Amino acid sequence: MSADTRTPHTDALETLGKIHQHAEKRDAIHLGVEPIEAGSRLSPGEHICIIDGKAYTGTRGNPVGIVDPFLEGPVSTGERFWLVVYPRQITSLRHVWEHPSFPASGETGADAASASMHPSEKWIRDWCATIPLDYNIVMDGARDYVESQERGGWGEYLCFGGLLEGESVPNAFWPHYEAVTGKTVQEDHRGSFFTCSC
Repeated sequence: MSADTRTPHTDALETLGKIHQHAEKRDAIHLGVEPIEAGSRLSPGEHICIIDGKAYTGTRGNPVGIVDPFLEGPVSTGERFWLVVYPRQITSLRHVWEHPSFPASGETGADAASASMHPSEKWIRDWCATIPLDYNIVMDGARDYVESQERGGWGEYLCFGGLLEGESVPNAFWPHYEAVTGKTVQEDHRGSFFTCSC
């Protein structure tokens, strides 16, 4: 068996979406995908643009990708789906990616700000890497949980079906949350804001 000597700039990603000019070999590719809400009815494989955070047919703006081509039927207004970003457009890839048309994920280390990250933000991000939620969802969930209790409620919980089964927010999270947000959280407003519907 001979070694395949293709370099990264000659792999399938370079020719995806183009008619082949040379004999190609079987390969695998990474494409960026972004969960998004349909702003109008869309078809699988349809070219789409983003307007005010929602996906619309590409003729309304500058298209950045296509509707998940593997869907078996159309996407209705308000439904969420995968936007598949055009090949050769993402600027960073590590199963988390960056693209100029989307807000920075904050997870790729693509910006210089991460080099001077506050130790508490780093602690939270490192912890988030061990659970099935990203940093922004966790921070928003913590804020909503605390604010609900401050209004006299029982706390808003993050629930994604069975995704969070067996997961909980450790007590060590709250001092780091306070350091990052600058907000003091009363002792009785702390706790785990994860739940599951299992």
